[in-house]
Amino acid sequence: MNRSRWCYAGVLALIAVLAVLPASALAKKAKTLEVCKHGCQYSTIQDAVDHAGKNATINVKPGTYKEGVVAQGHGLDGLTIQGTKSNPKKVVLQGKNAKDPDGQPANNGIETVKVDDVTLKNMTAENYLANGFHVVDCNGYLMDNLVASFNRAYGLFAFNCIGGRMTNSVGFGQGDSAYYVGETPVQSNPKTTKLDHLDAHENVLGYSGTNSKYMKITKSYFYNNGVGVVPNTLDSEEFEPTSDGVIEKNVIFWNNFNYFLPNSKVSTVGNGGLGVVEGVGTIQYPTGIGVVLLGATNWTVQNNEIFGNFKAGGWTVSDPTNTDHNAISVNNQWLNNQMGRGGTDTNQVDFFSDGSGSANCFSGNQSSTFDPSPTALNSQLYPTCPAPAGTGGNGSDLGDSTQFGEVLSYVTTDPPEKQQCSWQVHDHPPYKNYKPLTITPGPTC
Repeated sequence: MNRSRWCYAGVLALIAVLAVLPASALAKKAKTLEVCKHGCQYSTIQDAVDHAGKNATINVKPGTYKEGVVAQGHGLDGLTIQGTKSNPKKVVLQGKNAKDPDGQPANNGIETVKVDDVTLKNMTAENYLANGFHVVDCNGYLMDNLVASFNRAYGLFAFNCIGGRMTNSVGFGQGDSAYYVGETPVQSNPKTTKLDHLDAHENVLGYSGTNSKYMKITKSYFYNNGVGVVPNTLDSEEFEPTSDGVIEKNVIFWNNFNYFLPNSKVSTVGNGGLGVVEGVGTIQYPTGIGVVLLGATNWTVQNNEIFGNFKAGGWTVSDPTNTDHNAISVNNQWLNNQMGRGGTDTNQVDFFSDGSGSANCFSGNQSSTFDPSPTALNSQLYPTCPAPAGTGGNGSDLGDSTQFGEVLSYVTTDPPEKQQCSWQVHDHPPYKNYKPLTITPGPTC
């Protein structure tokens, strides 16, 4: 037999077989890695991450893991880290005395950097120096069935990501917000970031989104926070302003958490809200408000239940301290919201506008009490939708002098716990199984 002819024929046969196999059969099989305290190949989540690859799944068995996990680079695209039980409290990432991979105090429970299409699910992260779950510089993510509690800054945090989803999760006790989406890149064909079926309570803010875009926040509960939902524009991040978002079909209530009081279990990050303005003083976050649109463009707030907020149901305001004057309220719509729970659990006022920006409007809301100004007409401050030309703001970022003065006075209240002194406080009628949050003693007014 001619040996060379036989080898050549074998190679041709192998090529023919490979040609008819699907590409998936030729690809490297994605890894599945098991993590548990005893008896698994990996005893820490970080060790499993260090041995993972693209589309790997890390199954974390019940237990407490005192570590700060970091996953970095596109070599981990498609990574899933998940608890093996549907109860997220079975897998706990504990931040107290936890270390990151460099041996430093852990800032985050799990942080992913430049990992696209990452999935984090069925876990709890608590007591971290910064955030519970943090995804950065990504294209797509899923955070599902997570609990974040008493982390110093944020619970679930997405930054500079294109598209993504946070769902079926609970956040409480954060020093900033339970859910945060920041610095969304500008996109010609935008991918929506969706937040749905969330619970946020006892945080400084329920949702905060600095320069967030292409958002949908829906079917969630924001209650017992300082403020419920706050899209905002700030110089601190790129891609100003926050724009093109929808807040719909949520229940936003009892956001009267006076975390400035000494007995509060939560305090603001840096103990100072938005910082110091020369000649004005320290600008603190406001409290007692359901929704604040700060320097927002093209946001729609519709079909929500908003009640029992002791300062206001919703604020529409600009930020005249913004360096490039990008934080101007433009074309924001408040539509068909159920305000004040049919008069049984009212907001002090349903709506407040500082009179800045343009084309901000209000229509179809059940109950529409407005905070008026002696120097501007309600038809100018609170026009129906669509706003007639020249209404819904004076075109500037400073707004009506009286209204702007009211905002400035409120956010510079000194000491800040006395913001509560201007609330219209009343008892809340029962609502499902929720309980109002109160801190005693209150401020001396």
